[in-house]
Amino acid sequence: MTWNLARLESTLKELRAFGDDTTLIECKRAKSEMPETLGPSLSAFANMPEGGTILLGVDEAAGFVISGVDNPAAMEKRLADFNRQAIKPAPQLEFEHIATLNGAVIAVTVIPVLPTLRPARYKGKPYLRQADGDYVMNSNDLRMVQLASLHSFEAVENDFRIIPGQGMEQLEEGLLRTFLATVRQRSARLSKVNDDTTLLNILNVITQDEQLRLAGLYAMGFYPQSTQPSLAATAAVRVPRSATGIRHKNLDYFSGPLPELLEDTVEWVRRNTTTTSQYDQKGFLIDVPEFPPSAIRELVANALVHRDLGVSLEVGQQVEIRITDTALIIQNPGGLKGLSPAQLTSPQLTKVAVNQRLYEIAKYLETADGQRIIEGEGGGIREVLIALKERGLPAPEFIDNGVSFKVLLRRGSRFNQEEIDWVNSLNDDLSPIEQDILITLRRGETYSFSRLQNEFSPYANEQLEEVVQSLVGKRLVQISNGQFFLDTGESQDLLDAEELKSLGKNVPTVAAHLHEAHELTVKELSKQTGLSPSQVRYALSPLLKAGLVTMHGGQGSSTTTYLLS
Repeated sequence: MTWNLARLESTLKELRAFGDDTTLIECKRAKSEMPETLGPSLSAFANMPEGGTILLGVDEAAGFVISGVDNPAAMEKRLADFNRQAIKPAPQLEFEHIATLNGAVIAVTVIPVLPTLRPARYKGKPYLRQADGDYVMNSNDLRMVQLASLHSFEAVENDFRIIPGQGMEQLEEGLLRTFLATVRQRSARLSKVNDDTTLLNILNVITQDEQLRLAGLYAMGFYPQSTQPSLAATAAVRVPRSATGIRHKNLDYFSGPLPELLEDTVEWVRRNTTTTSQYDQKGFLIDVPEFPPSAIRELVANALVHRDLGVSLEVGQQVEIRITDTALIIQNPGGLKGLSPAQLTSPQLTKVAVNQRLYEIAKYLETADGQRIIEGEGGGIREVLIALKERGLPAPEFIDNGVSFKVLLRRGSRFNQEEIDWVNSLNDDLSPIEQDILITLRRGETYSFSRLQNEFSPYANEQLEEVVQSLVGKRLVQISNGQFFLDTGESQDLLDAEELKSLGKNVPTVAAHLHEAHELTVKELSKQTGLSPSQVRYALSPLLKAGLVTMHGGQGSSTTTYLLS
């Protein structure tokens, strides 16, 4: 993804809200000298499946303010030379210079080295990216990185492994009966297998001589943690550091078979996140959990089913759930297999099982309330995205560092209070999708029907068309050349001279020329107003944020036009 001023501002805003660097972004001040800590960062990002980005000219210690790079060209050359000489093997770097009012920022995208060439080392040491830091890999991390580089035909099938001395008597009786009945009910072919032992062997729960396989033990064992203690989950609320010395509260350890693990962890999340009371559309007072339960259930189930069952079991790594002041974090040992975080969020359904036999068993498992563990069609993540969007929550962040996979759910609305108040003032009968579209348009972004289809893919096209027509009928949105923008009548009364003046020195001038010419590029505005292109962009920024101006085209493109909303 290309870096530009809009993306930089959005990223820094997120970093300030979260209070630290993220796994995929590292900020360095780099005013005049190349930072000494770049070596570990380059190594760590080179070993990440998706790489990462280093922002030079951003001061983390000062609150992620832009400090600028004095000589961007010289800094780029020094960093490129350093990368070639110090990192073995050296990753490819892509440089993008971003001009800001406070100086230039260099976005350095680190392209990961090929899996067969990992790990990339700095001064002979391989580094791993964890949260906001770069750490030297331990022997177990190194083994997982090396195993991830194997071709599919070379990979060890851990869930197929036999557990010595463990037989059918270790399985939970009630869970086993329900499992067998469900298999025969849903599969016409498997319903022909009358012998339970034979059926369990076919499904890789047991071997022919009735020894348990790891997949069977984990899925339906009465207490799998007896021989495999790492087949468990932990959860805790992280407490900000204080004089009391308390670091965690409500720390819990969950054990038992897969369905019980899922139920208990989801219930823990419900208890330890907030619940508010709200009136629904029928006027009834209902309790609304902070996160959609369906989304939490899907994400926790994925962590449990797709966790690594090899090296991580040997060293005691478990599925972890942590709650902080700003986020809910769900992490499982082992990275993604056969797909990237970007593919998880694509409109196309993606289904790649890390543990194929466990996955097939889990398709027939249910929790005590009768709900399936997994739906088995690869569409669960898309449903998570929609559930969070409808609740007005930020999209989840999927982070794969090669040895673990993390899902980060930000707490709080993705809209600020002013935006919420604005959209609530428009109409009492707006659906969550309608509110989402209106606030997005007010921020200066453009919508097309194809974008709607991508962002709300589980909805049928007919439903999306109804949403758009509803907004048009309420005189909130207009459609022109396939683009949706705020209805002129809705925002025209906001073009008050005093308000425009309060937005910036040159804002009234730019707004006046847009009013006369209707639609102009930055170059055209610069020519007509006598302002420099930078001054024009600076004046357009508050107009876009206030929803008074709509942008048609891409950020930074010379052909992008602006018009009054």
